[in-house]
Amino acid sequence: MKRKLIWLTAIGAVVAVAYAQSLTVRGALGFGLAGAPDAEQPNAQFAISVKQYEYNGQTRTGGSFAFQTRTADAYVGIQMPRAESLTVDAENKVAEFRGVAYAIQRTRQGVQRARGIVVVQVDDNRNPRDRQGDPDTIRVAFYTDENSDPAFTYEGVVRVGDIVVYERTYSR
Repeated sequence: MKRKLIWLTAIGAVVAVAYAQSLTVRGALGFGLAGAPDAEQPNAQFAISVKQYEYNGQTRTGGSFAFQTRTADAYVGIQMPRAESLTVDAENKVAEFRGVAYAIQRTRQGVQRARGIVVVQVDDNRNPRDRQGDPDTIRVAFYTDENSDPAFTYEGVVRVGDIVVYERTYSR
């Protein structure tokens, strides 16, 4: 009887180890107002929620991005309903993501709409409650054709709000 119990325990341990999985979650999350590094007032607002799940050798990426800014002669809005790729450097707290996006540019001459690819890079440089160090940064490039120069670019620092870049691993 003891021998059967020992074998069942050994088999149960092997099965438990075989089914043990780890889940890695990477992402960028944030919202707020951004402006040029040398400007006093922000001129853009953004909302980021992009995640990547990695488990059992599979990777799932999703999330969205919204961005609006005003320039001297136009208002530009970019909407990315679903992220297609995400790269996270958790050690340096830098994330880059891309996906199909829609841009709207409003000027006095009218409204232009375009479909393309947006590439966004964000740096999580500090906690919003800590005013020491460099502020978080955001860089946006919108391409109407993947092999061309960007139709729109923006680079700014976060004035109000925060960007968080993270990577966490869970085991069961």
